[in-house]
Amino acid sequence: MKISQILKNNLSCNSRVLKKGEIFFDLLSNKNQINPFIKNIIAKKPKLIVSSIKLDYKKIKIKKNVKKFYYTIIKKKFPNIPSNLSAVTGTNGKTSVANFFFQINRLNKIPCANIGTLGYFYNNKYIPSSLTTPDIYKIYEFLNLIKKNKINKVILEASSHGLDQGRLYGLRFKNSAFTNFSQDHLDYHKSMKSYLNAKLILFKKLLKKRANIICDDKIKKILLNNGVPNKKYKFIMQSKRKFPFKIISYKAIDSKINVKINHENIIYSLSLNLIGDFQLKNLLQAIALSVSSGLNFKKIIKVLPQIKPIKGRLNIFKKNNKIVCLDYAHTPDGLEKTIKTLKQHFRKDVNIVFGCGGNRDIGKRKKMGKIVNNLCKDVIITDDNPRHENPVKICKQIQSAVKKAKIINDRKTAIKKGIKITGNNAVLLVAGKGHESYQLYKNIKIPFSDHKVIKESL
Repeated sequence: MKISQILKNNLSCNSRVLKKGEIFFDLLSNKNQINPFIKNIIAKKPKLIVSSIKLDYKKIKIKKNVKKFYYTIIKKKFPNIPSNLSAVTGTNGKTSVANFFFQINRLNKIPCANIGTLGYFYNNKYIPSSLTTPDIYKIYEFLNLIKKNKINKVILEASSHGLDQGRLYGLRFKNSAFTNFSQDHLDYHKSMKSYLNAKLILFKKLLKKRANIICDDKIKKILLNNGVPNKKYKFIMQSKRKFPFKIISYKAIDSKINVKINHENIIYSLSLNLIGDFQLKNLLQAIALSVSSGLNFKKIIKVLPQIKPIKGRLNIFKKNNKIVCLDYAHTPDGLEKTIKTLKQHFRKDVNIVFGCGGNRDIGKRKKMGKIVNNLCKDVIITDDNPRHENPVKICKQIQSAVKKAKIINDRKTAIKKGIKITGNNAVLLVAGKGHESYQLYKNIKIPFSDHKVIKESL
């Protein structure tokens, strides 16, 4: 099939969203391995499979460098994309940083777009998405769309899966941020080293020369120790010594943060509609990214009190003297930080309703159990997204590390019970699913919203 013919078709390199009749670019197969999803890909009957190896499929085109060929095709299909691209990666906080960046720019009436876990956002429009980092075809398609809408500034969440699978191949970022690094996705990456190497693709292969890297001292050390050249990029350090602005005071009060920021010897006193020092850290990274992408700091400061919490991230509900927090925390590090944040802000005990996803990093389960055992008063373990695993088995694996926990598999019942037993001296945390509007049992998505259940139950 000629390039001109390929350009007339829909393209995909993501087996999960591949549709019958599309052309599939096999980025995972090489001389050492076959794409682990190849049976599913063939079953969907693509019009053509482009691969570097021979496959048991009639309609196949062999290309030595499939990524390069796919990128060439996409560039021809979508030649015009924005040039002011920023990317944020890390175990936790990507969505918050990206969304805060988007809000800061939108509140300053600057055309901007956001691609990430919550979907595609541009101007006042929204397009849902099932992946944090979509198929590169979908990314270029969207970038082409917003360029037509005269948007040149974009922030994108770069997930480890997306980086590892080449979904950002060919893009070049002017600004980047690395939020933090802790255990997650070991079901896919198998080791922390492999997980880190996926993250490093952003900094080794996808940044423009002299691009900005925003991170803290710990992350900078990780980057330098793993081959990211110090002289090639400009590090903007999230520390008191080197950050372009610094926090001189911080006070957690109920569901707000009162903060004083020093910038060029001018003190700004702000009341933020956020909770948690880690959310403040995410906001600071978003500020740094906004400055790096060309926005004046004084304009940024003016809109910060208008920044809204992100759906499913430390959302606070209050009614009848009860306090409930909804959060997406689904990693040991994220869960621990969220619980400690609630203790800090509300100075109360924390009760929790949570679970762990099936067919995902099993090693997280006992670790998260130990954390809630040490930090929480009353614990209810429930179903998250069991997928193809036995939900009872998942809950018992968590319970082995937190003996005081009760298991209530039905998530709606568990949340209602959690609210009922939480009195005036405690805060209830409902963790793990955040913004999600479904539960996944095997391949069936069942409509379900923690947010909705909490509001109905209070």
